[in-house]
Amino acid sequence: MQIYGHRGAKGVAMENSLEGFTLAAEQGINQFELDIRLSADQQLMVVHDEKLKRLANSPLLVSQSSANKLSNTLLTGTNQGIPTLEQVVAACPNVIHWQFEIKTQIANPKFVRPIKAIIKKYNLENKVVVTSQHVGTLAIFKRLLPSVPRGYVQEWPLPSGIGIAQHLDCQFLILNKKLASKKRIKKAQNKGINVSVWTVNEVKDMIRMKRNGANSIISDFPQLAAQQLNQF
Repeated sequence: MQIYGHRGAKGVAMENSLEGFTLAAEQGINQFELDIRLSADQQLMVVHDEKLKRLANSPLLVSQSSANKLSNTLLTGTNQGIPTLEQVVAACPNVIHWQFEIKTQIANPKFVRPIKAIIKKYNLENKVVVTSQHVGTLAIFKRLLPSVPRGYVQEWPLPSGIGIAQHLDCQFLILNKKLASKKRIKKAQNKGINVSVWTVNEVKDMIRMKRNGANSIISDFPQLAAQQLNQF
């Protein structure tokens, strides 16, 4: 079972910070999940929340701020601003796979071209899956960038994540750990869908996901997960 660092290594460093990604990469983590939003000037920013109060004690909104402004908005507890996707990818050249989760409330085709450019520039073909809870956004990627694998993020029991993944020809299903039963995982895999489970932080859940047959987990503590699963 593979391990992805959640927003870098959210449990040990500020989430989605350049510091968090590089720290985890230096400690041997080579797969990451991260969140992407568009700035006002259409730059790909690695940040989970639209409102920056929680992350940076700032009144700014990501979609209404320039990339330069966001890059100079310091994340809480760090001396670093919100990074661009390119900064994160460039800082972690040894990563073997990324989950790029698109955060959006609308079906926005403006994500496609810059993500395509990043994939081409950094030779990330076969190293990326684009994921989202937003069905319309995944449909846009299916139409405009079909060569890049897609993943549906299922947080709630309904609607059926497997059904949506099949409808959109998704290669991945990103399951909330509460939904990651052995039966559901096996059903998805029988339909050719790779199952990744989030957010798996407790050792008992790591072991349970391994026993349930998940392809991978997403953890705030990827180093701990690697140690525990190696022992298991």
